[in-house]
Amino acid sequence: MILAAALTLTLGLATQPSGAYARPDLLVDTAWLAQHLTDSSVRIVDLRARGYGDGHIPEAVWLDNNWIRTPKAPPTFLPTPQEFEALMARLGISNTTRVVAYDDRGGIYAARLWWILNYYGHANVALLDGGWVKWAAENRTASTATPTPAAARFTVRPGTVKVATADEVKAAINKPGVKLVDARTPAEIAGTELRGIRRGGYIESSVPVYWEDTFDPETKAFKSAADITKLYRDKGILPSDDVTVYCQVGMRASHDLFTLALIGHDLTKLRNYYGAWEEWGNRDDTPIKVP
Repeated sequence: MILAAALTLTLGLATQPSGAYARPDLLVDTAWLAQHLTDSSVRIVDLRARGYGDGHIPEAVWLDNNWIRTPKAPPTFLPTPQEFEALMARLGISNTTRVVAYDDRGGIYAARLWWILNYYGHANVALLDGGWVKWAAENRTASTATPTPAAARFTVRPGTVKVATADEVKAAINKPGVKLVDARTPAEIAGTELRGIRRGGYIESSVPVYWEDTFDPETKAFKSAADITKLYRDKGILPSDDVTVYCQVGMRASHDLFTLALIGHDLTKLRNYYGAWEEWGNRDDTPIKVP
């Protein structure tokens, strides 16, 4: 019994990258995934914007990131529970599936799937550390075959992470105990890079935490817990804070929320302003600051 327990523990630890994360289960490494490609309990999801047809991780299904945000559905911009259930079922994801998401940009697309799955009550989801970049660099097997997922049933349940509306963001400005985090570029924050949005600038009392500062720019693997923690603490973001993150369309914000979860932040205190700057900068009733 003792030997079996020790073996189980060893196998469990082997699935996770090192880094002393508070929630190491939010990441899986390439070696573990290579050994579990055909596990019926695992669904690999490729969220790259392009390249799936040229080669992907074997057994991975492709998901267009645009399918999990509805631009014309304020105030939350979320797909309905029924729409999300149908989408997950088509991908072969049930409530018991271990989801492993990856992309080729350090998790910017994959993290949004992590966030919305947790929002809709499915916490058994992880990002592939290093994603496609690390997988390809290690010359691991690739496939051009498109798998046909077995029929699955997914039921939306109460989740942990939350969504924030524009009105809730307004109420959070300069509110003690609440941190607004801006995940955009310095040029977007300065209002000089509009990206097709009418008004540029930033939300008062927000602090910038750029999502790319949380991983190695070459390998795309996440930095250590100590490095990520320092990044947030240096910005004044504490474990006790309620944190609302925004970007342009909710992807970079999801990445910041993911890394906060990785280092142990209370999931129920994490909110994604999913309308994001696409909504905020195109409205006339939202306050904007410009440096």
